[in-house]
Amino acid sequence: MKSRTKVVLSILLVVVAGLATTGYILVFQNESNSSVAEESSIRTVAPVEGNVRIGVDSFAIVEPIESRTLRSRSSGIVTYIAPAGTVVSEGSEVARFDASDLESRLRRAELDLADAELSHERAMRALDRAQRELSDTQRLFDAGAATGEQLAAREESLYQAEYAEQSASISLQRRILDHESAMDEFESRVVRAPLNGVVTSTAVSRGDSVGTNGELLTISDTSRVRLVADIDEYDIGRVATDMRAQARIDALEWMEPGLGTFNGVVDSVSPSARIVSNISVFTVTVRFQNAEGLLRPGMTADLTILTAADSGLLVPSSAVSTVRDRTYVDTLLDDGTVEPRRVTVGLSDGAHVVVHEGLDVDDLVVLPEIGAIDALNAAPLTPPEPGQSLIPISVPGTSSSAGAPASGGGGGGGGRQ
Repeated sequence: MKSRTKVVLSILLVVVAGLATTGYILVFQNESNSSVAEESSIRTVAPVEGNVRIGVDSFAIVEPIESRTLRSRSSGIVTYIAPAGTVVSEGSEVARFDASDLESRLRRAELDLADAELSHERAMRALDRAQRELSDTQRLFDAGAATGEQLAAREESLYQAEYAEQSASISLQRRILDHESAMDEFESRVVRAPLNGVVTSTAVSRGDSVGTNGELLTISDTSRVRLVADIDEYDIGRVATDMRAQARIDALEWMEPGLGTFNGVVDSVSPSARIVSNISVFTVTVRFQNAEGLLRPGMTADLTILTAADSGLLVPSSAVSTVRDRTYVDTLLDDGTVEPRRVTVGLSDGAHVVVHEGLDVDDLVVLPEIGAIDALNAAPLTPPEPGQSLIPISVPGTSSSAGAPASGGGGGGGGRQ
């Protein structure tokens, strides 16, 4: 009985010792965590040089700036048609017709023209002879060696000769026109490119019979293209011609980073809206250089029209506060104290603010904590690449604006020209 009591007491002592040890460890850990929390309660970030750009975002389609649809000038059978994708230069052959009938017609027109030229030449000689005879008869009549009847007969002969020459001249002009028409149709058997470009589509094949004005093919100049986008009425007031724009082509971007980014200029803004799904939208076109031919008609793109830009020292928007029209940021001094600093700010993209005055690159800006997740840990400030904003923000009112701050816009920059 005594031995069993001793065993129970031993077990109780072990349990108490274990609980004491566990409590000590928990207290030590809590104290350590509190110390770490106190040491890390002030989070800071250094301002960096950069720029902020705000823009209007939209989905867009690539189109060639210049495109021509070629049609047949006469009926015939196609013997050659340039396939789609063929690169052509101005004046090069892109289609050809069977010329058998055209050649026969041209030959007949040439013979008719030659006959009309001979007839006109005969009429001219007859007119010249009638003029000489009238002149001789006039002299004889003046000398009394010819009668009035003879003079009147010569005058009638000259009149008839002039009429014949005029008729022959009209006939000659008609034959010239017929010959030119036949020559034109004969030459139309070969269709030539009116511009440098690429055959983007064909409407006929070899051996097809095509009537007059039938569609043959389409040639597009793809060295310059335009992106066509629909901008809603809430954003169109910020868009104007000659604004800079940027396009991102995901179909090219996956091949090589940066390959699908292009810079362009707003070319036109439609003066009136059209209704799409009960929304008033305006058509905006942006032109891009495409010397390398990477942009192909029909490609889709994410277009950002840059409406504003600013540069300077960038700080997170959450670190900036405004009191009575004065803007401040908190800075951490060398002694560990926090000092409010009045600053002059510029543009904001919703994530960052440009500071023009009041801060130096060596200052440390204090960041507030948001729900135990610090902005410094979530998105550290790093020096931006030349010509690029740090974080692109969508513009409210556009298709990609969900969740964007009220003052936000599409950032961007750099890329291909």
